Order: sequence, then structure tokens, then C-alpha cells
Amino acid sequence: MRGNGYAGVPVSRSTVMTGVHSTTRRAQGALIGVALAVLPALVLAQSVQRVPPEHIDHYWVVDVSHVDVNLPYTGTNINKPGCVAVSFIIGGNGKPMDVRAARIVPLSDLGPAAVSMIESYRYRPAAANTAQLPIASYLIVPFNLPQAQADASPAARTRILAERKRYLQPCVLPGYAPR
Repeated sequence: MRGNGYAGVPVSRSTVMTGVHSTTRRAQGALIGVALAVLPALVLAQSVQRVPPEHIDHYWVVDVSHVDVNLPYTGTNINKPGCVAVSFIIGGNGKPMDVRAARIVPLSDLGPAAVSMIESYRYRPAAANTAQLPIASYLIVPFNLPQAQADASPAARTRILAERKRYLQPCVLPGYAPR
């Protein structure tokens, strides 16, 4: 069977079907490749213990000699007080992986800056984590929060701490309760 293809060029049915099959095979191959690349991270993410931020040091101790942060010069809400909750997995080698901005409050362009900061961290196992077990956790990265002056009164310090807590509270992620 012959028919008119694009722009009147004759095309046989076998040519059309061959093109479809080879395109389908390439797409299937690409999907399988992506699945094989993502699968180990998904399996690891499901098998690691979720640890709240305040208990990370029971498993891993941050070993920071320097922190790299790529702050934007301009962007949405980058000068407003807020926070970014960055979720990640600390692998057996002490490097953060699967790092992502899980929550940004208020919505701003500071998510990539917070992610770059956490990606630059390196951890060493805590004394109790001799097996170097990976964990999943998150950290809250604050931006532009009010600071207490060194000579501030105790009442002013208390007020500022309460205000900071109010800004950070929306970035607390569920599902990381202490066990």
C-alpha cells in the first residue's frame, strides 16, 4: 500500500511502521535508562531512616571547613525574611545527596542558594554510627531574619528569638519525628 506522505512524497506502510517502531524503541530505551539511573536513589531513599534536624548529630557530624553558597543578586523576595527547608540524604560516604528545596517561605528565588549551601556540607560519622548508616533529614536555612544586637536587653533578645521562631516554623517538615 502506498500513500502520500508529507509534502506529497510517496510513503509505503512498511516505512511508516518502521519509523514508528524505531522511535518507540528509542523512547523505551531512554525510559529504561532513566529508570535505571533513578532507581538506586529511590531504593536508598525508601530504606534510610528519617531523622529530625535536631538529631542529625547522633548519626553524622558536619565537618565544615568552608561553605559555598551561590546567592542571587536579584530575584523574587530575596530581601524578605524567610526560610528554605532543604531535604537530603547523608550517604555512607558523608556527602549529601538527593538535595532539594522542599519548602520555601515566602516563595522566593532563594531555594537554589539554600540547596547549594547544603550540597557543600561534608559529614563524618558520629561515634555511635560506626556502620556509617545513611539517613534522610532536612535543615532549615534562614534568610534575612532579625538579629539581636550584642547590647540588647534580655527582653529584646527574647522578643527577637520569638520572632525568628515564627519565621522558621513554616519550614518545619512533617514526617521527621524523633523516635
